[in-house]
Formats: sequence, structure tokens, C-alpha cells
Amino acid sequence: MRTKLVLAKPDCDYKRLLCKIADSVPRLAYVVDDNYKLLGIVSAVDLLKVILPSYMSVGLARSFSDGTEFLQKQVERVKDKRAEDIMVKKFSFLHPHHQLLKADAMIAEKGFNTLPVIDEKGKLLGEITRLDILVNLVNNCSDYNVDDAGLVDLSLL
Repeated sequence: MRTKLVLAKPDCDYKRLLCKIADSVPRLAYVVDDNYKLLGIVSAVDLLKVILPSYMSVGLARSFSDGTEFLQKQVERVKDKRAEDIMVKKFSFLHPHHQLLKADAMIAEKGFNTLPVIDEKGKLLGEITRLDILVNLVNNCSDYNVDDAGLVDLSLL
């Protein structure tokens, strides 16, 4: 279970949320109260949904000469939206006593990459990701010859 998470208060504004999750993996923030009770979750997809107009299609997007400028204007338009306005309030979660199999099944069934782990009172304790489950199954990658962790900087090619 990962315990280093991106947290936000319900009154956190759009731009601050965007900056909070920009460098995090997975790209989401947990909205909590002062006692760390989990109130909701905001993902990068949720932030994109707020700025993308409902009428926008791929075809229409192609017609914009500067899509970045359009999106920046959209961000400015919604800058006062708060985490509590954007967050998903109904979410799946795990408790610390749940087994790895249940976590795996829930992640696969729900189609999520990440599930929060909360205690019986709703306090956020951490998160479990698909990668955490897979790494736990392998248990120790040092037994395998993996050069440079498989990372390749494509900009150097």
C-alpha cells in the first residue's frame, strides 16, 4: 500500500488541484477533511471534463488553430471551481484487512488503476494500484536481469 498521496481540502481551487496532480502518479488527488476522512477523489480525467465543453468533438477540435490557447481560456473560466464541485463522491475503496485477491478483483471489475484504502471510520490510510499488486506477485525483481529498469529515453534516439 502506498501512503504518500496527493491530498486536497474541499475548498482547493481548480488551478491548485491541477498543479497538485501534475507531477503525481497516479494522477489524482484525495479530497479529505481535517481528520483525513475521505470525501471524494479528483482525477486528471475529472479536471479535463470540467474544461472541455460538452459540444466538443474530435472533428471540432481539429478546426481550432490553437487548441492550447482555447484550453487555457477554459482553465481561466473555471479557475474558481473547487475540489468539492469536481470530486467524485461515490467511489470504491478497500479496507486494510482486505486480501490482495479482493483488491485485484475490484480493480479489474471496476476498471480503475487505483483504489483508496480507508479505515472503518472513513479515514484515508493509503492506496493500492494495479502496479502494487503486480509487484507484490513478483515479490522481488532483483532476481531478474532487467537492464535500466526497462526505461528508454526516446528523445535521445
